[in-house]
Amino acid sequence: MSNKAAPEIKYDVFVSFRGQDIRDGFLSHLIDTFERKKINFFVDYNLEKGDEIWPSLVGAIRGSLILLVIFSPDYASSCWCLEELVKILECREEYGRIVIPVFYHIQPTHVRHQLGSYAEAFAVHGRKQMMKVQHWRHALNKSADLAGIDSSKFPNDAAVLNEIVDLVLKRLVKPHVISKGLVGIEEKITTVESWIRKEPKDNLLIGIWGMGGIGKTTLAEEIFNKLQYEYEGCYFLANEREESKNHGIISLKKRIFSGLLRLRYDDVEIYTENSLPDNILRRIGHMKVLIVLDDVSDSDHLGKLLGTLDNFGSGSRILVTTRDEQVLKAKKVKKTYHLTELSFDKTLELFNLNAFNQSDRQKEYYELSLRVVNYAKGIPLVVKVLAGLLHGKNKEEWESLLDKLKKIPPTKVYEVMKLSYDGLDRKEQQIFLDLACFFLRSNIMVNTCELKSLLKDTESDNSVFYALERLKDKALITISEDNYVSMHDSLQEMAWEIIRRESSIAGSHSRLWDSDDIAEALKNGKNTEDIRSLQIDMRNLKKQKLSHDIFTNMSKLQFLKISGKYNDDLLNILAEGLQFLETELRFLYWDYYPLKSLPENFIARRLVILEFPFGRMKKLWDGVQNLVNLKKVDLTSSNKLEELPDLSGATNLEELKLGGCSMLTSVHPSIFSLPKLEKLFLINCKSLTIVTSDSKLCSLSHLYLLFCENLREFSLISDNMKELRLGWTNVRALPSSFGYQSKLKSLDLRRSKIEKLPSSINNLTQLLHLDIRYCRELQTIPELPMFLEILDAECCTSLQTLPELPRFLKTLNIRECKSLLTLPVLPLFLKTLDASECISLKTVLLSPSTAVEQLKENSKRILFWNCLNLNIYSLAAIGQNAQTNVMKFAGQHLSTPNHHHVENYSDYKDNYGSYQAVYAYPASNVPPWLEYKTRNDYIIIDLSSAPPSPLLGFIFGFVFGESTDMNERREVNITISDVKGKGKRETNRVRMYIDYGIGKIISDQVCVIYDQRCSDFLKRRAENQTSFIIQVTIQAQWAVDPGLKEFGVSPISTLTYKSFIDIEEMELHDSD
Repeated sequence: MSNKAAPEIKYDVFVSFRGQDIRDGFLSHLIDTFERKKINFFVDYNLEKGDEIWPSLVGAIRGSLILLVIFSPDYASSCWCLEELVKILECREEYGRIVIPVFYHIQPTHVRHQLGSYAEAFAVHGRKQMMKVQHWRHALNKSADLAGIDSSKFPNDAAVLNEIVDLVLKRLVKPHVISKGLVGIEEKITTVESWIRKEPKDNLLIGIWGMGGIGKTTLAEEIFNKLQYEYEGCYFLANEREESKNHGIISLKKRIFSGLLRLRYDDVEIYTENSLPDNILRRIGHMKVLIVLDDVSDSDHLGKLLGTLDNFGSGSRILVTTRDEQVLKAKKVKKTYHLTELSFDKTLELFNLNAFNQSDRQKEYYELSLRVVNYAKGIPLVVKVLAGLLHGKNKEEWESLLDKLKKIPPTKVYEVMKLSYDGLDRKEQQIFLDLACFFLRSNIMVNTCELKSLLKDTESDNSVFYALERLKDKALITISEDNYVSMHDSLQEMAWEIIRRESSIAGSHSRLWDSDDIAEALKNGKNTEDIRSLQIDMRNLKKQKLSHDIFTNMSKLQFLKISGKYNDDLLNILAEGLQFLETELRFLYWDYYPLKSLPENFIARRLVILEFPFGRMKKLWDGVQNLVNLKKVDLTSSNKLEELPDLSGATNLEELKLGGCSMLTSVHPSIFSLPKLEKLFLINCKSLTIVTSDSKLCSLSHLYLLFCENLREFSLISDNMKELRLGWTNVRALPSSFGYQSKLKSLDLRRSKIEKLPSSINNLTQLLHLDIRYCRELQTIPELPMFLEILDAECCTSLQTLPELPRFLKTLNIRECKSLLTLPVLPLFLKTLDASECISLKTVLLSPSTAVEQLKENSKRILFWNCLNLNIYSLAAIGQNAQTNVMKFAGQHLSTPNHHHVENYSDYKDNYGSYQAVYAYPASNVPPWLEYKTRNDYIIIDLSSAPPSPLLGFIFGFVFGESTDMNERREVNITISDVKGKGKRETNRVRMYIDYGIGKIISDQVCVIYDQRCSDFLKRRAENQTSFIIQVTIQAQWAVDPGLKEFGVSPISTLTYKSFIDIEEMELHDSD
């Protein structure tokens, strides 16, 4: 099919026929039936053909949706009929028209190969119409391969006629009506349909993928029902997974192709799984088909059932639904629609549709319905099953069922979900159960890299990665961008039920989490040899006598989590029992660990993760352990820990957390020799005084020493260091070789005692953020790295000068640098500068090409609050820069097609800075370039003479007088009303915020601002008005602020912005 625009449809059906064969009987009955069925048709009644009527016939062919060709014994004798046929096939190719061949009292093979009466007709044509014969033969051959109606298959003409009418009615496109009881499916249908309609000449394979019960089959059915009439052959194979298992591939192939070719099942002869007979391939090769294969679990079945896409006619579409994304990846589908959970509101709507007959009961059962929705978590199958179970029940029955769901999922939901589990191999099943019954149930945050170590069977086992991908492909888990695993609640509950069904004996299951089951297992110590994971919450464990060898029989225990500190006696016994876990234990979590150390015989050979937050131990163990598998240790807030063991055996340790270990006085030297250690957390280790190492580290990338208030000496270098935090320490100097850490991106020295930065800091070519806020001892800053983007130097009160600023600097914070005298030339890329309260600042140097060059990046936030010593030249430069950049920001906003409107106040309040361009500096008057100015609290805007522009915005200027009531931001209320003062309603008021900070205004300050939300609001309220009033009030902390001395406003449109830019460029050109 070409991309030509199809002519307008005037007729439902065009009938091509040989009059002397069928006009008197069959055709008259067909026309009568068309008229009764209200089918709009075109039939040429002219007995004589001629050139003068040909154009009208061509127009009728092009303007018909369905082209019905009735091949009769004498059809080929008519050159006129054959010319019609050629034109009909052209319309099929060019406009996608539907062609239905009817073989009336003639065999399709006679038409295809021009045998019998057709051979006689072509013997005559060959003498008279030699130039056209080949075209006619090709048209007959192609037509005979299309799916059609063979009259020899029917007992009489009446049956043939009924079949024709039925097929025409099915092919007629009717407006699709979405099935009742479906919610949130319209957008999904639209998306997949848009994919189907792209690339009309190509054949496409499109996938729908998602977990069981998510609605894949329903979506495919709706798409099929909507689009099937546009195709010459259609077939929907439901539940392919089970059907192929029960009936075999060959049986399914016969079903599909008998349906496509409109043949009886027994008339289709297919004998092998991997091929199709030539006669079928020839016919489907000319057919545009729509096929849906539902719930496919084996990618090989696609090839066996259908062969290749090339087998079908141009424009064919194959739609596959599956729980396993790998099925689609293996066949390189064009597009895959990932079907996800319904939103909360859509889930509630779906439940109400299925659970209630009357809307009044919805209100009565609203709270209970919310519990159902929270349980279903957006899975349509779960919603419908629960709605069916609860329909017509009273509240007591609802309560009972909802309580039951906490332990046992509905049977139908369990059976549907378990189909995905059954398709896994043994290793994949085990990993799925480990995730569902331990890691995800306990909210343990482990990433996929850690899982690969935790779940492998042997040292050389590399199958975990593949297993996780398989679980993801089968929609049993999701993996986030930062590689953390999650799972839908219904899948977790299915996994829990699988474990419950392992045994009827309490406490003898492979994975234990229920407090009663755990109590039974610990009490008897029987049937515990197969326990793989154990989660003990001490708050739920009843007082009972336990022996010290409770773990002796748990030889397969791999994952153990103990939380809570309810019973000290039980805790001590459990802790001492750990000495028997020396074989398989890989994950050990224990908060508030009670003993002074781990048992002497504790062996950690297989341990991957050790977490003892809030532990009471003074040490872990003595000596050196074989810790080759250990990757992560977390001892956070173990405030009695005094020393660390020799960890030289932990050659694969990647992360060590010691934050809040307030008694820790030193870090064992072995830690700095670990070859794979990347993250070291020593936050709030208040007894730590020295962190040094003579050797250069190779792997450490993140080091956190915040709040180590007694840390005086720091000398540690790592080739891989990316983030170093030394804030709130007593460190006064960094090592001279500090600058050789070429990968460092963020350096935090906030509130440290640093006196001098090493000159080698300039070598930190990847450093993006330098934070030296409140470093009051720091007097100078050396040359900075050229790619630095953020310099935070607030309250560096001894700092008098700054070095040349890096050209790519975007944010400069020098608030309250009270000794600073001069600012160097500001970089062109600077977006934010806060120099407020720099009371000694006299000179600010802007780039010489302030007019157009600085429009490249547009400074958005430039604050000089209370900088009263700025000279007049600097103030003039700041004022000019303010006009240029605020105008540029407004112009960009207004000239962007369909620019974003900030409707939600909460979004604006939390992030208002991103919607503003704002300048603040000492001045007693609003800038002269603002068109309207007043010392009142209101102003009249007259736009009657303004150039017409649909995009209208407003720039404001405010003069604030002396004030002591300044919070971190000021709230400005702006009200718009007509010139008669009408409309002063809350709905005509908008708030915007202005940054300041804690302190006071000590002299007049001007603030120029363009606020996108405020401007959009005023623009909508001012539409169709040539004049209106704008009133401004400033909200202080407790009352209206009287500190507003003057304000101004300037309307701006795309036209005024363009005029301003033209003037700026002209002035720049003249200055050259």
